[in-house]
Amino acid sequence: MTRRRCVGLWAALMMPVAAGFAFGSATPTLEASNAAIADSTPASKLASQAELLNVLHALQDRGTTLKDFSANLRVRVHHLRTDETDINIGKIWYQRQGSTSRFDIHFDILAVDGAIARKHADHDLVFDGRWFIDRDGAAKIFRKTEVAPPGSVVNPLKLGQGPLPIPIGQDPHEVLKDFHAQLLLNANGMEHLILKPRDKKVFDFDKLQFWIDPKLGIPVKIRRTDPDGTPTTATFTNIKINTGKAHDFHVHVPAPGSGWTVILQPWKSQ
Repeated sequence: MTRRRCVGLWAALMMPVAAGFAFGSATPTLEASNAAIADSTPASKLASQAELLNVLHALQDRGTTLKDFSANLRVRVHHLRTDETDINIGKIWYQRQGSTSRFDIHFDILAVDGAIARKHADHDLVFDGRWFIDRDGAAKIFRKTEVAPPGSVVNPLKLGQGPLPIPIGQDPHEVLKDFHAQLLLNANGMEHLILKPRDKKVFDFDKLQFWIDPKLGIPVKIRRTDPDGTPTTATFTNIKINTGKAHDFHVHVPAPGSGWTVILQPWKSQ
C-alpha cells in the first residue's frame, strides 16, 4: 500500500515524515468503532454510537458554515527519549473562499523545558491553497512544497492528508473507514473524540484526539500520539470565528544572495 506524503503542522514541528490518507472498501459499524478503544477516564462518560455519529455529522456540517477563524496557538511536544519538552507559541489564521482553504501559522516564541530559547522565533507555516511554505527565520531556511497537482482542490483539514488535520467538513463514513472512533463526553462539557488508524501501515501515528467545544463547533485542543508514545498537543485560545477580516497569506521567497537556503519542491518532483 502506498503511503502518500503529507506536509504541515505536524511534519514541520514534531516529526520528520507524515503519512497519507487511504480509504478502505467497507464502512464499519459504529459498535465496532467504539469497542476498539478503551481510553476512558473517570471524569468522562462514554458516548453512545448515536452520539458519536451526531458529533461527526456536526463536524461535517461545520465545514460549510466555517468561513474563517483565528486563535492563539500553543504547541507542546514531549520528547520521550530525552525527556525534554518544547513549546511553540504563536497564532493561527484560517480562511475559506469558495473551494479554496488557506491557513497561516506564525510562531514567535520557542520554550524548551520552561525556559525561553527563542523569544523571536520567526517561524511561519503557511498553506495558500496549493503550496505549503515552511519559513524558519531563525535558521534562514525557506521550504516551499506543492502538495497537489495544479488545478486540484486540497482540503487542508483532511485527516492524515491535509497539512492541518482537523475533522471538519469530512463525511463521517469516510472517517470511519480509516479510523476506529470513540467519543467521550467530559464533565466540563467538552466532546472528546479519539481516532485510531485501522491500518497502521498507512498512518505513522498511533492516535489522534480532539477536544471539541460544542458551542464553537470546532476543536480547541488536538493531540497526536506517535507510535513510540511521543505526544504533541496543540491548544487554541482566544478563538474568533467568521469575523470576515481579511488576512494576507502571501509569503515572499527570499532573494538570491540574502543568506537564506531556499528549497522549492514542485509536485512533479515529489
